[in-house]
Amino acid sequence: MTMNRFEDKVALLTGAANGIGRATMERLAGEGATVVAVDHQAGDLADAVGPLTDEGRNVTPVVADVMEESGIEAAFETLDHISNGRLDASIHIAGNSMFGTIEDLASEDWERLWRLNVLSTVICCRLAVRRMKTTGGGAIVNMSSISGLAGDPGWGAYNAAKAAIWNLTQCLAWEVGRYNIRANAICPGPIGTRRMLASLETAPEQAAAYARSTPLGRIGTPEECAAAICFLASDDASFVNSTMLVCDGGLTGVTGQPRFDMDSYSFAG
Repeated sequence: MTMNRFEDKVALLTGAANGIGRATMERLAGEGATVVAVDHQAGDLADAVGPLTDEGRNVTPVVADVMEESGIEAAFETLDHISNGRLDASIHIAGNSMFGTIEDLASEDWERLWRLNVLSTVICCRLAVRRMKTTGGGAIVNMSSISGLAGDPGWGAYNAAKAAIWNLTQCLAWEVGRYNIRANAICPGPIGTRRMLASLETAPEQAAAYARSTPLGRIGTPEECAAAICFLASDDASFVNSTMLVCDGGLTGVTGQPRFDMDSYSFAG
């Protein structure tokens, strides 16, 4: 059955050119949304948007770097021209990570990760709320991560940023709920984006370890994560607010203690 949950709705999406962002854009457009698709990679964005516009989908690409506040403002100004300021769903996926210990990672690297992940989300939320308040409400979905819920040694800057986004989302939900604006966060686990799959192709042991990390025995797909994001952005989640939706195949559903072969156990009836 074809769903059209976003028919006559307007969505803005950052990080739209690749991975989870592209899958989310395709899902939104496929369900009828008018989409403003934002990314700094002009070629990849054109490649992602082209097939959708060829199908008659209403997607407007905006080449902008979320590291720059002026770029984010330009994206929202494009939205204003298209929809006269209406914004039903604002989804903020743009971000990145960087490996390095807390001791060794330079201050400028921390600042870059913070600006890319956290400050860009803050600015997007600010601009989205200003529009949603005047048009009766909307849904905000921020990109956190299971890495924002617990520690990953060597990824402290990324983990700290994603934890901040989750806490920010909780605060935002309470600040703007009275305007019929919902704010939630998506927390993906290992998702098989093109970049991740390319790295795993050269590291079969790491690929096997990722597969063992979930009870489903595999990593997720961008489309599976996009489905969860679009649920949060849709009216299907009209009473889901100030929460995180973990999309990790069950990876975080264990305590971290040693695991044993369940087939070796026998249970008395």
